[in-house]
Amino acid sequence: MILKEVEVAIKELNNLQEKDNKEFCKILTLTMCQITGSTISYFALYDSKTEILTMIGWSTSAMMNCSMIDKPIVYKLKDTGLWGDAVRERKAVITNDYKNLVKPTKKGYPQGHVNLRKHMNLPIVEGGKPVLVAGVGNKSGDYTDEDARNIEKYMTAAYKLIKTRTWQ
Repeated sequence: MILKEVEVAIKELNNLQEKDNKEFCKILTLTMCQITGSTISYFALYDSKTEILTMIGWSTSAMMNCSMIDKPIVYKLKDTGLWGDAVRERKAVITNDYKNLVKPTKKGYPQGHVNLRKHMNLPIVEGGKPVLVAGVGNKSGDYTDEDARNIEKYMTAAYKLIKTRTWQ
């Protein structure tokens, strides 16, 4: 079931058109956290021709808790770990026990990266191709398929605005 909060948040997207990119991203990531009860969130554009993910939005809480000296924003899909699985698998990837997860694509994370206990990400698809990856982390309870549907609905609507912006 799609949460009423998601429907309200989608209606409020029109109010974001005049916001600068920083404020726009801040609101999207905050909303993803609110929708799922997560403490961190992010989203990245995906270019299927170059197989490049470009991180353009991350929650304030994620950046406050991340002490990595080098915070790259451009990633080759082949070099990504678990968070690239949403593109590779073309579906939501839910990890409710990150510490004990055994999966070939789990690479851990760099020293100083925000500590992950739980993680969920999913692709936003347009024209049959992934165009965006949206992710959340560290919800107090477990992530569910309903969380994935709610984020997918919200970020699919948000993508209509994201793709009209300049991300330089």
